[in-house]
Amino acid sequence: MRGPVLRALRSVAAVLAGYAVIVAGTTLAFETLLGGIGYYKSSGTVLAIASVAAFVVGFCGGFVSAWVGGRPRLSHAAGLLIPLAIDTTFVVTSGVSSDPLWYDLAGSLTLVVAALLGGYACELIARRRIALPAA
Repeated sequence: MRGPVLRALRSVAAVLAGYAVIVAGTTLAFETLLGGIGYYKSSGTVLAIASVAAFVVGFCGGFVSAWVGGRPRLSHAAGLLIPLAIDTTFVVTSGVSSDPLWYDLAGSLTLVVAALLGGYACELIARRRIALPAA
């Protein structure tokens, strides 16, 4: 009984840790470093930098989630889709964003794809470590 409960708690912690990385990283990049971004108020250069930052942050969040969760790593990174879907739904339905719908959805999709790639990268690194003979 103890094993399944601990695995479940570790899985939840993995998703929460990955999401915390995404929240902290996007807040730092978008609000602190770039001074707040928006489709109508930011220059093309700022939006491009924000896109790269979103990808990097999403990748790191997926990697952390996969690393904390352990096997199956990609499943833990995919678990980030739950809080990201909730967050996106809130943003597009609550009126907190004055940006076009496609812009908010594209931002969310960037985080989703990057998180899955981060989880996949963690899986590849883990496989390689397991496959290499000890020196």
